[in-house]
Amino acid sequence: MKGLGDRIHHLRKSRKLTLVELAKSTGIDQASLSRMENGKMTGTLDSHMLIADALGIRLSDLYDEVVDKLHAAKEKAARQKLETFSHSSGAVAELLISGSLQKKMMPVLLKIKPKGHTETEEYSTVSERFIYVLKGSIELVFGKEKRSLNTAECLYFHASTPHHLRNTAKSETWVLSLLTPASL
Repeated sequence: MKGLGDRIHHLRKSRKLTLVELAKSTGIDQASLSRMENGKMTGTLDSHMLIADALGIRLSDLYDEVVDKLHAAKEKAARQKLETFSHSSGAVAELLISGSLQKKMMPVLLKIKPKGHTETEEYSTVSERFIYVLKGSIELVFGKEKRSLNTAECLYFHASTPHHLRNTAKSETWVLSLLTPASL
């Protein structure tokens, strides 16, 4: 269990206990405690209960920060698995969820460089799109129409009409896009 050794080490040091003292109070040999603190071994549930008791805490308190670290590591790994599509037109599309084609909508973060634009897109007649400008400003070219949107402005439209977004700001623009049904 990643992080458990750091947690045991921190708790032991905060109580000004040596490994020898913790070994005596738990009945776990010093070498095993050292390997646990250094992440070389995880120990057993019984050893964790003995350690928690010797440190004067509940077993759940021993795992508190460890569980938080596990969740953070899982979230980071999930974010790294998300797909990113870069276009030569100066736009990057980052899928905000994995398995998006099995979902009913597809959330995407669009990052558009100054003077950049997305590719022209046209979806099925039942497709709808919602865009929200997180920062910067864009021009939505929608068929023969043009619509300007600035930070904190949004637009909902039928995505079956050919359309693209153009950055009109002097810095990178970020746009949250939701497309339903999900499609690429």
